[in-house]
Amino acid sequence: MGVASVVNWVGGLLGGSKPAASSSVSHTPGVPGPCNPAQISVLAVVGDGAKPQSVFAAGTNPKMWFTITNTGTDACNFAVGTDVQNYKITSGPETIWNNANCLGSTSPYTALLQPGVATPAPTITWERVRSSATGCDKASGQSTVTGGGASYHLQVTVNGVKSNDVQFILN
Repeated sequence: MGVASVVNWVGGLLGGSKPAASSSVSHTPGVPGPCNPAQISVLAVVGDGAKPQSVFAAGTNPKMWFTITNTGTDACNFAVGTDVQNYKITSGPETIWNNANCLGSTSPYTALLQPGVATPAPTITWERVRSSATGCDKASGQSTVTGGGASYHLQVTVNGVKSNDVQFILN
């Protein structure tokens, strides 16, 4: 359900527009051009859906999201759709969960990013399961991960721009 909300989110994000069917790109004077990826900041967040949190009680499913900010001085367009978003949870060197394993459709989307405006994405709930080629949730039969003080890390990549690494603990 969290993945579906992200797919729906791209339809209204930041006043952007769906990409044009044409494969040629032109820049019209006065119309924002593409963002320089070096001027895009992605901040990964793990929490309760409203605020960051680093420790989760047994039975509490972490929510994750990101905020994206244009750190440049001019408005610009940047692809932010679910087709260019990657959420990855690791523990040590092992990938535990990756939204690329989630079965379902993705949507391309280009957003108009205003300078200095941090815009949050909708939350995704992680059901404390591993992901695999057969899915990424309990309904697809994925195995439960270890709690009891186990440490995990989240990193989000949006259109090639990597976020910070966020550590959190599952009890």
